[in-house]
Amino acid sequence: MEDPVIVITRYLVLKKLVNDTTTLLAIKDYYVDGLSPSTIGYKYKISKFRVRGYIQRITDKTRNHLIATNIIRRVFPSIMNIEPVVIKVSNKYLCLLCDQTFSTELMAENHLKKKHKDLLNNVVNQIVQSIRKQVS
Repeated sequence: MEDPVIVITRYLVLKKLVNDTTTLLAIKDYYVDGLSPSTIGYKYKISKFRVRGYIQRITDKTRNHLIATNIIRRVFPSIMNIEPVVIKVSNKYLCLLCDQTFSTELMAENHLKKKHKDLLNNVVNQIVQSIRKQVS
């Protein structure tokens, strides 16, 4: 099993690179601030079931709620300082790195994983190294 710090950081970095702020804030609200999925759903005008899906993805990556909470608390400030490389323009997603457009956010995420994986890996590694220096 891959290191949970790396897996969660990669997931959060990818969300930030495609400018999915709602998902990031929902995850933070649940794990860091302790809000319920219903409250978060109401706050961001999304279904509580969608929020539960976000939570489940994170929990699946760590298999432990406390570990997930600690990781998210440590990496979240760094994640929010990342500049997105995908923006939404007229219901399309535009990659600012190569000017390619996508019809869905998922397609944009997959594009970043394949075509710009070096950028993704570099950002993830920088954050993980920074967090590990703080801990040691």
